[in-house]
Amino acid sequence: MHEGSIREINRARRVRAAALALAGLIAVTGCAGRHVGPRVLAGIGGAAVAAGGGAWAAGENLSGGAARPLTNAGFATVVAGLAAIVAAGGWMAVSVACVADPDCPEEEQCREVPAPPGGVPYRQCVPR
Repeated sequence: MHEGSIREINRARRVRAAALALAGLIAVTGCAGRHVGPRVLAGIGGAAVAAGGGAWAAGENLSGGAARPLTNAGFATVVAGLAAIVAAGGWMAVSVACVADPDCPEEEQCREVPAPPGGVPYRQCVPR
């Protein structure tokens, strides 16, 4: 077997192991506790940012015809990952907001937080 193909096989194994570890990490962090959906979406967005950043950097270091598509794909993946993170933040904000006392745990009450002029006030659960 040629030494270059052995390196490629070893590299593929490392990439596969890293992908499995990342998938396991996302699954574990997203499934524990409250607000599973936004946490999983943010984890996927973070993974996309990391993978896209790696592809983008690899494309910048290459020369030839393969560099531009890899750089463009990396950039697009980073943008999609950041959009997923922002969407997860909005989803989390909507899911933790309360409208009335029944939406808050028994040891908390819903209180309206004033907004700056021109803003919209929002409600928040606070300890009694």
